[in-house]
Amino acid sequence: MKVLFVNVIDQKSAVQSRYYPLSFAYLVSYAEKHGCHFDYCYVESLDQKVLLKHLPDVVALTCITENYDRALLYAELAKKFNPEIVVVVGGIHISSVPNSLSSCMDAGVLGEGEQTFLELANNNFVPDDSINGLVYWKNSVLCFTGERGLIEPLDSIPHPKRNIFGSTVKAPYLFTSRGCSYRCSFCSSSRFWKKTRFHSAEYIFEEIKELIASGCSHINVYDDCFPLDIDRVRRVAELVKDLNVTFSLSIRANLVSDEMAMLLKKMHVVEVGMGLESNSDRILKLLNKGNTSVDNQRAIDVLRLHGFRVHCSFIHVPSETLEDKAATYNFIKRNGLAGHHDFYALMRFPNTPLYDGSTDWAACKVKNFSEVGFVGRLFRKMFRFLRFFG
Repeated sequence: MKVLFVNVIDQKSAVQSRYYPLSFAYLVSYAEKHGCHFDYCYVESLDQKVLLKHLPDVVALTCITENYDRALLYAELAKKFNPEIVVVVGGIHISSVPNSLSSCMDAGVLGEGEQTFLELANNNFVPDDSINGLVYWKNSVLCFTGERGLIEPLDSIPHPKRNIFGSTVKAPYLFTSRGCSYRCSFCSSSRFWKKTRFHSAEYIFEEIKELIASGCSHINVYDDCFPLDIDRVRRVAELVKDLNVTFSLSIRANLVSDEMAMLLKKMHVVEVGMGLESNSDRILKLLNKGNTSVDNQRAIDVLRLHGFRVHCSFIHVPSETLEDKAATYNFIKRNGLAGHHDFYALMRFPNTPLYDGSTDWAACKVKNFSEVGFVGRLFRKMFRFLRFFG
């Protein structure tokens, strides 16, 4: 059977189009490891011309919540083109809201997808109750199979087969873990992965060598938080210290220390990103961030002392007071972060405490997405003045 993998993105968005979805590359490598082979191709948009070119038996979609409406349109298009096409959707949105499976979609893969997709492929992509981790339609009734357990150990998943994306070059990246140990109230990642699992340093080292052999000289480590296990960081740094490659990665402010900074330098990390979200302790507590304004400043000071480029991201919470805003504004200005920061509007994603009510959503004073978008854009415009007058 021929599988058409579709990354459902807004191609006009630089953020969404920057990377390939390694999820598809993991599905293929895991299936092939277990003796399951099928034809496949990859696209980032779907129309009748694409369907005519590839004539797929299966259309496999992955998307985030913001793009789910587009995924619904793609599913409908595929079924109109050929009702026999099997449409499968995976990713964080369908995993968080499985009841949103469209009647044009045959099955949704919930949570970690490698084993579920393998079993689905071995069953000629016909969903049934014997395959855990699915939501699917049976006689117009939405059915849920048993919950799929997580794959252990994580190293049993082979390196992703990146050549499925063709010859087009995009920013190279890798994952060295799945999950996050922190429970920020706005983030769905820790809920999706259930718990944190790590690849071994040796697994990471071999994947890095593969990327270097393909021509990469800089790699982004795309973990939620790479330095969670400092012993593993020590092993990785020792293994890669003699490689001709540099890295960028993300870290939490409360995990920054001189020792961690020295290990990252040994590893050839040149840029560090931090999701600080705010420099108001009241807002940080509301978001259950797990760090304080003191942590934020100390992290900036330590990273700058060791010569890293630092990029920070922040979230606008509509209930912020002028004092809250001033704390963040002054932090950005004081630390010379103009041009080295991003601002995002707080969004209420499914399967998070902000969505299900276990966090005081009313305290955030966000009524709907349109309000979030308007206020967020307004707030970001204010910070753009820093580039000119900061």
